[in-house]
Amino acid sequence: MATSSQTPPVLPLREGLSPQRRSYMAALSLAETIMSETNVMPADFAIVAYPWAPTRPELRFYFHRDVPALRQFRDEQMLTESMTTREDGSVHIEASRDDVRGVRVVAWTLTRATAAAVTA
Repeated sequence: MATSSQTPPVLPLREGLSPQRRSYMAALSLAETIMSETNVMPADFAIVAYPWAPTRPELRFYFHRDVPALRQFRDEQMLTESMTTREDGSVHIEASRDDVRGVRVVAWTLTRATAAAVTA
């Protein structure tokens, strides 16, 4: 069996990480905590740390047409909700909180106006 004399790359110490990487890691850690504690599961989530705003990470949780789950998540995470009716009649519901351990947390869904009104 052949072996390699090359050693795998080692990540720099936390102090040496770029602001963008630190933001990703903070958001990833928060996502792990939220996902282990929530009673509802989002369809997916994304971590965002844009190069032009590397110290303002964002966690975005998407609830596919599931307004009750979004609202339960909103209450669990103490988020503030807003609704916007779009030109096609669909409703974009977003609940957010700007600073949870240095990370902006957003939960959102897109639904029909009747579904949003019924579950409000």
